[in-house]
Amino acid sequence: MNKEEKFLLSLCTSYLNDSPPEAEDVDWRRFYELAKAHNLIGICHCVFSKNKELSIPKGVRQLFTDKFFDLVYIYECQSAALRDIEHCLTTAEIGYILFKGSVLRELYPVPESRSMGDIDILIKDADRSKAKTVLENAGFACYAPNGAVREFKRNNIILEVHTKIISEFGNNAFCDAFENAAFDGFKGKLNDDYHFAYLIAHIAHHFKFYGAGLKLILDLAVMLKKRSIDLDNVLSILKKIRLDIFAKEILTVCFHWFGVGVDYNNDTAKTEDYLLRCGAFGDLQENKAAIVVRKDLEEGKRYSAVKTKLRLAFPPYSRLKNIPYIRFIEGRPWLTPYAWVYRFFYNIKNKRQFLKETVEQIDENSSALAEKELKYFEEIGLIWRS
Repeated sequence: MNKEEKFLLSLCTSYLNDSPPEAEDVDWRRFYELAKAHNLIGICHCVFSKNKELSIPKGVRQLFTDKFFDLVYIYECQSAALRDIEHCLTTAEIGYILFKGSVLRELYPVPESRSMGDIDILIKDADRSKAKTVLENAGFACYAPNGAVREFKRNNIILEVHTKIISEFGNNAFCDAFENAAFDGFKGKLNDDYHFAYLIAHIAHHFKFYGAGLKLILDLAVMLKKRSIDLDNVLSILKKIRLDIFAKEILTVCFHWFGVGVDYNNDTAKTEDYLLRCGAFGDLQENKAAIVVRKDLEEGKRYSAVKTKLRLAFPPYSRLKNIPYIRFIEGRPWLTPYAWVYRFFYNIKNKRQFLKETVEQIDENSSALAEKELKYFEEIGLIWRS
């Protein structure tokens, strides 16, 4: 753990427990980039604001202050949009459940400090068409219309309407959310244990797709402090999808960092390093090619640089149907060639640098890194190979 990572973790602990942070002589440029990559700018500002004695350059304080007020503005815009969304769904008599950010941020000491990229809402599959109609009538344009998630946008506010809250770990994973929610009219609230178990599964999902960061562990710590979570019940829920071992790893990290949860006596040094070096959702990952190769190895494919590049350019239908911007292919495998062409031009427009870096990094070193990550994921109970 370098000085910048140690200081960022100290600030999060200070924020959560309302205690003084440990002072660190950090490289402020590197620290800002790290805080930004972990989506923790608002958290840092709150601690800086409360601890005037910290030796922080004036320009750095002002930068964090400016970014915090950006978050305040975003919070207000998202809150106003959420009120409209709830009104639309209630008027149309559509049952819905809020989860993730819009629920979690209200548990934070300063809700505006917890950044949120989009609003997540769960509805029943039978209500998809009706929900699309009422949301579009309210000015939300549907720009990703297919699959288990429909994405809407209005004035830069992004809304994800789910009919399933997670797509990994089997068809039965968290498919009974409506049975695990209490309703007040048409608005549902997930059972706290169930929501907490889902959050750990969500972390597992991000581990497998480019990485997860410190903020997701902070979410768990906040919920453990603010809600009465039965961790034995959480583990029993996650055991059904074979994530109970991974859950103990993550809960031990949470205990080490924030002093809440349970210490299951795991050696979590690798996991702590992984979380800190990934950024919020893999933003700091340096070798993205290794992740692509690891996914192939996980599926039992032999490594070949040429074949990996071809699979990256021409993924099979099983992968294409889960890509948000081309979910139109779901249930229509005959459209695979068209999807390849669509994906090619989409990536040229939106992900050119990412693809360029990934392709350039595919070499024999990627294979070694991928195998190492695969073994690590097995050790922490994230994947299972026979």
